[in-house]
Amino acid sequence: MARRRQIHAHRWSMIGLYLGALLITGAFTLLPGRVMGLVVFGW
Repeated sequence: MARRRQIHAHRWSMIGLYLGALLITGAFTLLPGRVMGLVVFGW
C-alpha cells in the first residue's frame, strides 16, 4: 500500500498490526498457569 502511495490505508494497517500484536502477546502472557497470570490475577 505504501508503494502504491496509499498512505492512509498503509498507516491504518500498520496501526492495526501493531495493536493486534500487543493484544495477542498480552493474551498469551496472561494465560492461567503462567507467572504473569499468577502475579496479576492470582490464578
